[in-house]
Amino acid sequence: MATESKSSSKTVKLKTVAPDPVVTPLADTKALKTEIAPPAVTLPQREIVKKPEFIDRALTRTEVKKRDAKPAIEAALIVLADALVKGEELNLPPMGKLRVVKCKDVGEGAKVLTLKLRTMKDGAGLGASPSDNNED
Repeated sequence: MATESKSSSKTVKLKTVAPDPVVTPLADTKALKTEIAPPAVTLPQREIVKKPEFIDRALTRTEVKKRDAKPAIEAALIVLADALVKGEELNLPPMGKLRVVKCKDVGEGAKVLTLKLRTMKDGAGLGASPSDNNED
């Protein structure tokens, strides 16, 4: 009687073969144009408000003379800058809460501060609700 070998396996081992990468040269690299997609939100053109304009805008909201208001506004700006440089959080209604997120020293005493401003809800911090103004 012939005996079969029980050690033979019926599984076949395959050898993995990776194909060679296919490289296709570009026809003309100068013809390629890189386009930058527009931002999802269109930002308005920024206007820089300098200190004289800032003071003039503040004066239009009050009946105070410029010679009286200018030193007070400049002092308030100095206090604001000092507090931010120290890393203090400011709560200034109706503007909102202002805090320093990151501070970087750029040399010669100058710093770049990254700020976070959380604005107030409409009418918050103004002291009176819009309905209170109509009680004449």
